[in-house]
Amino acid sequence: MSLTTFARHAILLACALTAPGLAGAQSYAPEYFVQFQAGTAMEMVSRLPGFVFDGGNPSRGSAGNVLINGKRPTSKTEPLGDLLGRIPKIGVERIDVINGGASGIDMQGFASVANLILKPMDLVSASATASSSVMPDGSLEPSLEGSYSLKRGDKNLNLALGWRRSPDFSQGEGRRTTLYTAPTPIAEVAIKGAGISDNKSLKLTYGQDVMDGQLTWNGGLAPWSYQSQIRNDGATPSLNFNNNTGRTLEQGLAYSRELAPGASMDLRALYRTADIATDSASGPDSSASHGRSTSTASEKVLAGELSWQALDGVVIRGGLERAVTANDNSNTSQVNAQASAVPTGSAWVQESRVEGQLSSAWQVDSSLSAEAGVKIEHSSLSTSASQTDGKAYVYPKPRLRVSLSPSPALQLRLRLEREISQINFGDAAAYFGIGDKALRAGVPDLVAAKTWLCEGALEYRFWERGLATLSYTQAHISDLIDRMPIRTANATYDVAGNVGEASADNITGMLNLPTDSWSLPQGQLKLSTTWRSSSVTDATTLAPRRLSGEQPMAWRVEFSQDLPQQRTAWGFSVDNGWSNDSWQVAERDTSSGSAWARAFVNYRPASNLMVTLELNNLASRVITYDRAHYAGGDRLAGGVDFVEHNSTRTQPFAMLRVRRDW
Repeated sequence: MSLTTFARHAILLACALTAPGLAGAQSYAPEYFVQFQAGTAMEMVSRLPGFVFDGGNPSRGSAGNVLINGKRPTSKTEPLGDLLGRIPKIGVERIDVINGGASGIDMQGFASVANLILKPMDLVSASATASSSVMPDGSLEPSLEGSYSLKRGDKNLNLALGWRRSPDFSQGEGRRTTLYTAPTPIAEVAIKGAGISDNKSLKLTYGQDVMDGQLTWNGGLAPWSYQSQIRNDGATPSLNFNNNTGRTLEQGLAYSRELAPGASMDLRALYRTADIATDSASGPDSSASHGRSTSTASEKVLAGELSWQALDGVVIRGGLERAVTANDNSNTSQVNAQASAVPTGSAWVQESRVEGQLSSAWQVDSSLSAEAGVKIEHSSLSTSASQTDGKAYVYPKPRLRVSLSPSPALQLRLRLEREISQINFGDAAAYFGIGDKALRAGVPDLVAAKTWLCEGALEYRFWERGLATLSYTQAHISDLIDRMPIRTANATYDVAGNVGEASADNITGMLNLPTDSWSLPQGQLKLSTTWRSSSVTDATTLAPRRLSGEQPMAWRVEFSQDLPQQRTAWGFSVDNGWSNDSWQVAERDTSSGSAWARAFVNYRPASNLMVTLELNNLASRVITYDRAHYAGGDRLAGGVDFVEHNSTRTQPFAMLRVRRDW
């Protein structure tokens, strides 16, 4: 790029930052998406100017930032992107993008929310998708998906079937090197691994009007399996393999209706179970030793919410939710094929939670909105190893969010909120499973971590699709859960426990830059980066360190371009992978993965037919795992007795997908 061209682009960008932008609520009709050849609601959402789709994490109770007719989906097993991908463009009346807040819309903590408004019309649609991963050795791993939707009057039916086979792309060929501090030769082992997952799914949703309201039922069944094997070709060759199977079953019921002008009611019930059976084995031949475990988890939720528009621009919400989650796990071991299986432990954990909430959202005018509220959570944890009934805790969770738009293009946001973590069932079971009850009695019960969050964000919108954001988040954490030692005269135990207070700071920047003026019409360049810093006192050494699992720096570059005349869209993305540390009582582990690069081409030979070619892992990601182990099983008392370095190079692969809509 010449200096003159660079200067021209810099001037254009500077002019954009002083031009009017988009703020408040903006509506987009289906006609707007013709230029992008969008055929589904998901493709429309992904082309919204300045909007970044977030599917949330339904299994953890985190909703996404897309609503359907002002409501969030009730299912916890279906990704939001899959649901939107089954809604044809013809059934969409418009999409409203709300920035900062709007009367009657629960933003759920998101800066921007897209509200998908469906047409009140009869509609029949269906789709079928066939795809396959193409591996470097030429092998194929096929997948099939299909969906059917019927809408007649106030009744609607949705059916989705899926079968997906996917290789474990983290497996490959590499080496493990172990260096000992004692006079022991370096040990080197060649590693070769492969894995495959098989997932099936059946999802059904039915809804109709009942008693002046809308009643919706959803059900889902998802059996799955995963098999892998890793061969170690060292001085003593060995083979490790895993055979895991399971299934998830869900049923949900939701009812919503208007009670009076400006007042509405939403009721929800959910029952979900998950069964998992694992069989891991290692050894040189059929005499391999086995470790087996079975786990059954369940979740029951009853929730209700009332919403009332008290004044113009003021919405008050109140609600109550009751949730009971449980996990029952048992383990056995088998020394060899001829020996009998021996029980090695079992644990049962149950959490009961009741949460009430009251909040008020105030849309002062087009430039200022605020939301204030409080949730009160009553939680108790019971285990099979508890000496007494589980203790109960009450956690208040206040929140305040303010959004100010001093100009149509600029928006400032402030968020102050208290969050309560969910205790991992595995941590709770392992902690309460300590055999020495007298020892366990001397340590406080494991409690949820509490976090005070303060976030400030600046967002600027320019041109039609340009967006620049910068945010800073500061977190103060109390009762952080991490690994901690319990020392006795004879042994040191490594358990999950509350290790004290911690602090964390995040700075996130994002730039969505249209490239129309760069001779790349209908193109979009997206740059994003996050910097993280944290501090906690290590429970083993009492020295300061960063939080376990935290990645100090992450960045991503994406580009996509729509070419309507050629019926084609193409793009690529590159990220810097990951790198993080974790600290246990006896060792420090570092996990990292190098950059991941992806490129794709979409071609539409017809309006209802899409052919996609993806090239993934173009940089052949290298995954490393470093383990520094300390003598005596205690990082405080002992020095490093050996260091283990594992390095695996993964292979590029292609994906070919064909979708047909009716």
